[in-house]
Amino acid sequence: MIQTKSELINMIPLIYQNFHMPIYLLSQDMNILDYTHEFFTLENHYFADIIEDPSCIESYPIYTHFLHNEFYFFFHYPLADIKYICIGPYFSLKVTPQDHPSDFPFLEHVISSYTLNDFTHLPYAHHDMTPNIRFVYQIITGKSIVNEDLKSNYREPKTNPLKQENTMEQEIFQIRETPLHEFSYSYEQKIINYIQSENSTSARLLMNELMQIKDQRQLSQNQIQSFKYKLVAAITLYTRAVINVGVPIAKAYTLSDIYIIKIDQTQTVQQLYKMIGDSIIDFTKLVKRYKHIQNPHWVKECKNYISHHLHQNISLNELAKVVAMNPSYLSTQFKKVTGQSIKQYINEKKIQEAQFLIKNSHYSLAEIADILQFSSQSHFHKVFKQFTDESPSQYKQKS
Repeated sequence: MIQTKSELINMIPLIYQNFHMPIYLLSQDMNILDYTHEFFTLENHYFADIIEDPSCIESYPIYTHFLHNEFYFFFHYPLADIKYICIGPYFSLKVTPQDHPSDFPFLEHVISSYTLNDFTHLPYAHHDMTPNIRFVYQIITGKSIVNEDLKSNYREPKTNPLKQENTMEQEIFQIRETPLHEFSYSYEQKIINYIQSENSTSARLLMNELMQIKDQRQLSQNQIQSFKYKLVAAITLYTRAVINVGVPIAKAYTLSDIYIIKIDQTQTVQQLYKMIGDSIIDFTKLVKRYKHIQNPHWVKECKNYISHHLHQNISLNELAKVVAMNPSYLSTQFKKVTGQSIKQYINEKKIQEAQFLIKNSHYSLAEIADILQFSSQSHFHKVFKQFTDESPSQYKQKS
């Protein structure tokens, strides 16, 4: 237990070194008295601006505040002129070299100079932070808290001037207050939206609350089996969600299969709860990896070239020259971005063209195979059936 202000000031650099936790010591009116000097210097009134009513902090052992893409942990600990302690900010996503400081409103309130290295090392929630928060709280106060104390504190004042309209606190409150049959769809959509926008922290918080409430209405008499049913359903939702924002189908379903196997092998509810967070993080990583490279310019150029040359043999080397890329690298990246090999994509487009010609031209099947540069009628038949589950002649009869 820390008993003097000087002890506390000496302790906060050690906490930052060991846990990467920035700490701010605040006065009764929320002005900054001292802080982790290895971290950023903020405007003195920053916390007074984001917490309009500090008394709300005293209502909980630890009060969690969400703002934009970061979150803070506050607790009441009077010591000399110190009234409150803030741990944070923590960011919901790891900063990458592709990010820009302008995307982080927090940095608008930093008055110290900082380097690119400082920016890319902003602390983020890469794991369950609850044990570390509890540990630091106990070091400082000498008191222990349980996970339930943290789960009950997602609240913030109604009139926060920097607050977004639909806060996490409001959403969790709604989950707790709304009948089961009413909230399932709407909150599943919110979780999907968080995953698609790469906000794994908010998705995990809502999903944990949702699963805990649903535990009150068991799908079977076996609690673990019930949990497994719900988690498999959630994995299915995540899979569709990430595919819809550009993650290759093969990548999404591979991750889905991995988690379904893990779920089947898991024996305890505690392990299943951990899997909620792990799965959301992994699906969000897929979104982060593929969402912004869904259609790079060279992919569009390749597709455009292919669509205009379906009546020719299109080689990998030819496409590589069009986009000025190494053939091997182009092949690898095309599949990574689209989920299909170049050959698969070309064949798919040729079959779509074949379907159009069968329906709208007088050409025979042999002539269509020749026009589209298939090596033989048997090859045309094989590829056509691969994409349509029927032969060219069966398709022609239906047309």
